[in-house]
Amino acid sequence: MPFICLTGCQTVSKATHKVGNMIGLSQEDVPQANKKGVVDVSDSNISQLEQLTENLPNDQWSYIENKKQDIYNLKNKTKTGDVLSLKLNCNVANQKPTFSIENSDGQVVLKAYDEQAGQIQFLLDNKNYGNIFGLGQAKQLAAFKTQVTQAKVIKIYNKGKLYSFNNHKAELLSKPVSCRTNSSLR
Repeated sequence: MPFICLTGCQTVSKATHKVGNMIGLSQEDVPQANKKGVVDVSDSNISQLEQLTENLPNDQWSYIENKKQDIYNLKNKTKTGDVLSLKLNCNVANQKPTFSIENSDGQVVLKAYDEQAGQIQFLLDNKNYGNIFGLGQAKQLAAFKTQVTQAKVIKIYNKGKLYSFNNHKAELLSKPVSCRTNSSLR
């Protein structure tokens, strides 16, 4: 039986996954996006959810639904592993639209309503909408929501870093999502 050593950067679940594959253990199927970009995670376990992000298709929106917990999310993953979670149409009326960007390690590097973030600019096909989640930006957010389904590329600029996301399957952006900031769905 092979021996695997964990470094400080590996997680037990990743190491378990690798060991399981090396010794021929069956691996549970990770939920996959269908042709429409919808992923149903209603019957998924923790291990499957941990692997979900790495198995999302690149350069398109994926609508992740957990009907049992009534949690819905939209994610767009780049080839480099950055993930944009964009919540424009909240399924609960009194919740605020929001967004976050995670790096390839799953760490949130930028999010809405973060006073420490500095200036954030949203661009659709290089047209600048400013920080659509800033105070007093209701008109800009409304314009952004109208135009986002037509755009080919969404860019977000902050502190000298430009994040770029292809906007394939943009029709999913009109679906209602859970806008709670402490969503348990990764």
